[in-house]
Amino acid sequence: MTTSQKIMSVTEVSKICGVTRATIWRWIKAGQLKAATTAGGHHRILPSDLQSFMEKKKMPVRFRGRNKKRILIVDDDDSIRKFFSRILDREDTELAYAADGFDAGLKTVQFEPDLVILDLFMPEMNGFAVCQKIKKNNDTANIKIIAMSGYDTKENIERIYQCGASDFWPKPLNKQTIIKTIDNLIK
Repeated sequence: MTTSQKIMSVTEVSKICGVTRATIWRWIKAGQLKAATTAGGHHRILPSDLQSFMEKKKMPVRFRGRNKKRILIVDDDDSIRKFFSRILDREDTELAYAADGFDAGLKTVQFEPDLVILDLFMPEMNGFAVCQKIKKNNDTANIKIIAMSGYDTKENIERIYQCGASDFWPKPLNKQTIIKTIDNLIK
């Protein structure tokens, strides 16, 4: 083992696999997932061992070998997409954009975001349908979703939470709220 290779904790691996820490421990104890044990009794996993394990289990390989957050911005308004580009373009973040619900579905599978920021009302397929599709798919169900809309009625807010959204932002958007919420949802 080289010291330059990042060693991951059980918590980090559970987030990558989209399972609980207890599941990771069971896989380690069963000998399915190779791990080292520290003097304090904590398990540590090499990225290469995790990738091999995920390939054997035919799990969707979300591991990207780096610590960048991936955020997909979905809005039919170009000025909103540019707004997010300005405030979220940071060294630790990769951004992708979709202008409608259908494109959002494709980008979710291809880009594998950690977070989707989703407008509720777009032509063709609305944000409610997009949110439901993401949450019903086992490969994407763990993706966090923040919905946003200028129509922040009680009914719309309740409905998007029922669809599986993690948070809701009313438009116009507040830069400090956006950054704080994103940092709390995807650490």
